[in-house]
Amino acid sequence: MPMTKVYLRTGTSAEHKRAVSDAIHAALVAVLGIPDDDKYHVFHELEPDNLITAPVAFGLERRPQAVFIQLYFGRRPEETLKALYRTLVANLVEGVGLETRDIYLNVVESPSANWWADGRILDPDTGFDTRIAADKVPTER
Repeated sequence: MPMTKVYLRTGTSAEHKRAVSDAIHAALVAVLGIPDDDKYHVFHELEPDNLITAPVAFGLERRPQAVFIQLYFGRRPEETLKALYRTLVANLVEGVGLETRDIYLNVVESPSANWWADGRILDPDTGFDTRIAADKVPTER
Protein backbone atom coordinates (compact mmCIF):
# COMPACT_ATOMS: atom_id res chain seq x y z
CA MET A 1 0.00 0.00 0.00
CA PRO A 2 2.30 2.77 -1.16
CA MET A 3 1.39 6.35 -0.38
CA THR A 4 2.70 9.12 -2.61
CA LYS A 5 3.07 12.82 -1.91
CA VAL A 6 3.73 15.15 -4.82
CA TYR A 7 4.88 18.71 -4.32
CA LEU A 8 4.72 21.24 -7.17
CA ARG A 9 4.10 24.90 -7.76
CA THR A 10 0.64 26.45 -7.61
CA GLY A 11 -1.21 26.72 -10.90
CA THR A 12 -0.54 23.23 -12.19
CA SER A 13 -3.41 22.01 -14.34
CA ALA A 14 -5.59 19.06 -13.35
CA GLU A 15 -4.48 17.30 -16.54
CA HIS A 16 -0.81 17.68 -15.61
CA LYS A 17 -1.44 16.34 -12.11
CA ARG A 18 -3.38 13.38 -13.54
CA ALA A 19 -0.52 12.63 -15.95
CA VAL A 20 2.01 12.76 -13.09
CA SER A 21 -0.20 10.49 -11.00
CA ASP A 22 -0.60 8.01 -13.86
CA ALA A 23 3.17 7.97 -14.49
CA ILE A 24 3.89 7.29 -10.83
CA HIS A 25 1.27 4.59 -10.51
CA ALA A 26 2.39 2.79 -13.69
CA ALA A 27 5.95 2.63 -12.31
CA LEU A 28 4.78 1.31 -8.93
CA VAL A 29 2.66 -1.38 -10.58
CA ALA A 30 5.42 -2.41 -13.00
CA VAL A 31 8.33 -2.45 -10.58
CA LEU A 32 6.83 -3.16 -7.14
CA GLY A 33 3.97 -5.28 -8.43
CA ILE A 34 1.34 -3.43 -6.43
CA PRO A 35 -2.28 -4.06 -7.41
CA ASP A 36 -3.75 -1.62 -9.92
CA ASP A 37 -6.34 -0.38 -7.42
CA ASP A 38 -3.69 0.44 -4.79
CA LYS A 39 -3.40 4.13 -5.70
CA TYR A 40 -3.05 6.85 -3.04
CA HIS A 41 -1.56 10.13 -4.28
CA VAL A 42 -1.71 13.44 -2.43
CA PHE A 43 -0.80 16.61 -4.34
CA HIS A 44 0.51 19.68 -2.56
CA GLU A 45 0.57 22.88 -4.61
CA LEU A 46 2.91 25.47 -3.19
CA GLU A 47 3.50 29.14 -3.88
CA PRO A 48 6.97 29.83 -5.35
CA ASP A 49 8.19 31.14 -1.98
CA ASN A 50 7.32 27.76 -0.43
CA LEU A 51 9.10 25.57 -2.98
CA ILE A 52 12.65 26.79 -3.15
CA THR A 53 15.43 25.22 -5.19
CA ALA A 54 18.91 26.42 -6.03
CA PRO A 55 18.96 27.99 -9.50
CA VAL A 56 21.81 25.61 -10.38
CA ALA A 57 22.38 22.31 -8.59
CA PHE A 58 24.72 19.46 -9.50
CA GLY A 59 25.74 21.57 -12.49
CA LEU A 60 22.21 21.73 -13.91
CA GLU A 61 19.98 24.78 -14.23
CA ARG A 62 16.78 24.11 -12.28
CA ARG A 63 13.37 25.11 -13.60
CA PRO A 64 10.03 26.11 -12.04
CA GLN A 65 8.47 22.92 -13.44
CA ALA A 66 10.20 20.98 -10.67
CA VAL A 67 8.20 18.15 -9.12
CA PHE A 68 9.15 16.61 -5.78
CA ILE A 69 7.85 13.10 -5.25
CA GLN A 70 7.96 11.26 -1.92
CA LEU A 71 7.05 7.59 -2.02
CA TYR A 72 6.18 5.79 1.20
CA PHE A 73 6.26 1.98 1.25
CA GLY A 74 7.92 -1.00 2.93
CA ARG A 75 11.61 -1.78 2.55
CA ARG A 76 12.80 -2.91 -0.87
CA PRO A 77 16.24 -3.99 -2.08
CA GLU A 78 18.47 -1.29 -3.58
CA GLU A 79 18.21 -2.89 -7.04
CA THR A 80 14.43 -2.57 -6.89
CA LEU A 81 14.66 1.08 -5.87
CA LYS A 82 17.04 1.81 -8.75
CA ALA A 83 14.65 0.10 -11.18
CA LEU A 84 11.77 2.13 -9.76
CA TYR A 85 13.68 5.40 -10.19
CA ARG A 86 14.60 4.54 -13.81
CA THR A 87 11.03 3.56 -14.67
CA LEU A 88 9.44 6.49 -12.89
CA VAL A 89 11.76 9.05 -14.48
CA ALA A 90 11.17 7.53 -17.93
CA ASN A 91 7.39 7.65 -17.37
CA LEU A 92 7.53 11.30 -16.28
CA VAL A 93 9.70 12.31 -19.22
CA GLU A 94 7.76 10.37 -21.86
CA GLY A 95 4.22 10.64 -20.48
CA VAL A 96 4.27 14.06 -18.84
CA GLY A 97 6.92 15.96 -20.75
CA LEU A 98 9.13 16.75 -17.78
CA GLU A 99 12.88 16.92 -18.14
CA THR A 100 15.05 14.80 -15.86
CA ARG A 101 16.36 17.96 -14.21
CA ASP A 102 12.77 18.72 -13.10
CA ILE A 103 12.37 15.49 -11.10
CA TYR A 104 13.30 14.90 -7.47
CA LEU A 105 12.53 11.50 -5.92
CA ASN A 106 12.65 10.31 -2.34
CA VAL A 107 11.57 7.00 -0.79
CA VAL A 108 10.57 6.83 2.86
CA GLU A 109 10.61 3.25 4.08
CA SER A 110 7.75 2.37 6.37
CA PRO A 111 7.14 -1.20 7.57
CA SER A 112 3.85 -2.83 6.58
CA ALA A 113 2.80 -2.92 10.23
CA ASN A 114 2.60 0.89 10.11
CA TRP A 115 -0.16 0.83 7.49
CA TRP A 116 -3.88 0.18 7.69
CA ALA A 117 -6.69 0.22 5.14
CA ASP A 118 -9.99 -1.64 5.38
CA GLY A 119 -9.92 -4.79 3.26
CA ARG A 120 -6.12 -5.04 3.11
CA ILE A 121 -4.75 -8.47 3.95
CA LEU A 122 -1.09 -9.04 4.75
CA ASP A 123 0.72 -12.32 4.18
CA PRO A 124 1.96 -13.31 7.67
CA ASP A 125 5.16 -14.77 6.21
CA THR A 126 6.20 -11.77 4.10
CA GLY A 127 4.39 -8.85 5.73
CA PHE A 128 3.27 -7.65 2.28
CA ASP A 129 -0.18 -7.39 0.68
CA THR A 130 -1.34 -10.84 -0.37
CA ARG A 131 -2.20 -9.50 -3.84
CA ILE A 132 1.44 -8.70 -4.69
CA ALA A 133 2.97 -11.39 -6.89
CA ALA A 134 5.49 -13.56 -5.07
CA ASP A 135 8.31 -12.56 -7.43
CA LYS A 136 7.80 -8.89 -6.47
CA VAL A 137 7.94 -9.43 -2.70
CA PRO A 138 11.45 -8.75 -1.37
CA THR A 139 13.14 -11.70 0.29
CA GLU A 140 15.26 -9.46 2.52
CA ARG A 141 13.47 -7.36 5.13
